[in-house]
Amino acid sequence: MQYDIFPSPVGKLTISTDGQFITGLHIQGDRYFTEIPEGWTRVKNHPLLSQLYVELEEYFAGWRTTFGTPMKTFGTPFQKQVWLALRQVKPGTTVTYGQLAAQLGKPSAARAVGTAVGKNPICIMIPCHRVLGSDGNVGGYVAGPARKQQLLEIEGVRVKAVQPPVPVTQPHTLEFFADAE
Repeated sequence: MQYDIFPSPVGKLTISTDGQFITGLHIQGDRYFTEIPEGWTRVKNHPLLSQLYVELEEYFAGWRTTFGTPMKTFGTPFQKQVWLALRQVKPGTTVTYGQLAAQLGKPSAARAVGTAVGKNPICIMIPCHRVLGSDGNVGGYVAGPARKQQLLEIEGVRVKAVQPPVPVTQPHTLEFFADAE
């Protein structure tokens, strides 16, 4: 697996590829992705990563709402079903875990849906940040509720504030190929 690190307004993004597909996009602070796995190789100027970097720049600038870079997920059939449903949640809109469960034909599976949402390996591209709690609150997020709130605000969604946005120590620039570590 190859990877690179991209600085963004919501913190460093660790992005992995198998050479043909994006296989992971983890936001700094992701509780399930705490270190680079052994055997991964950091690369610069990989065509697939370069394509995604441009799309991410456009997303964070407010010019892009969907991603065209090919991606591939690894998970259970149920997780893949949930992740596919997440991709149908339009930018600038939200859905609750219960609504997502109902859309999948499993109205009593909101907790199972929440678990699958939390295990999303390709954040932002698979927009798990668009899922809210049943009361309309931001709810949980693998990189923390403040980062989830930031992503929603980038898309123009206003939600009940959880806490102030997480400060990013490195300013965001278009020079995304610079070493972000």
